[in-house]
Amino acid sequence: MGFYISSMSGTELKNTRFQPETLQERQYQTAPNYNYKWTDLHCEASRGNIERLQALLRIAGEDQINQKDYYGKSPLYWAAYKGQRACIELLLEHGADANSQCKHGATPLHAVIGLFPDCALLLIQNGADVDLPDNWGVTPMYLAACSGQLDCLRMLVLSGAKITYRNKNTGEAPKQLASKTTFLSWIDGYQKNPLSLKQTCRLKIRELIGYRKLHAIRTLDVPQSLKSYLMFEDLTLCISASEVISL
Repeated sequence: MGFYISSMSGTELKNTRFQPETLQERQYQTAPNYNYKWTDLHCEASRGNIERLQALLRIAGEDQINQKDYYGKSPLYWAAYKGQRACIELLLEHGADANSQCKHGATPLHAVIGLFPDCALLLIQNGADVDLPDNWGVTPMYLAACSGQLDCLRMLVLSGAKITYRNKNTGEAPKQLASKTTFLSWIDGYQKNPLSLKQTCRLKIRELIGYRKLHAIRTLDVPQSLKSYLMFEDLTLCISASEVISL
């Protein structure tokens, strides 16, 4: 219970009889449960109940698909947080916002980057902003670095992310990467060299299309190999350093 400053004198306070509801109002209010104001979509996406989620999405509008709970988290965020890849894919197909931010500024990509790399790749392919920071300035790359996820770091770099894994004040790499000198040298070298024309064009085309319309790439009248390249389908989680350098 907190302390309250009253304008009443000591005698007035002593003679005052507080009503039960007044005392209740003065009690410390705990934060609601994490699933407060969940919809059925939040619930089924979190549980990974793909059949039930499919049924709900058939009748849901875009506002419902992206509806946020008390903490500002969408059904896609919770599917990502729980690593429900099939649900993530289904929600994205139905127009879920890959860059929806919760009250703390975190996106679904923040939720998966250090835990579920395959889900992170799926979000990036479907337009997740690889540089979007949360309210504390934490980027997906910094989270990947802190969790020691080398594959995620490679994936973020190749998808156009800014190099933000070092401490902004000290310039040091997180301790989880301190021993990965070869890998850090590759990132630093990659940062110093300009992107190839091929990579630059891919990033620019995706930017012009807009992340909410990237699915339209699959309908373009261009070779399938080009569609796959524009959708980042060439990115994998098991790519070697030598393969990365050759891109």
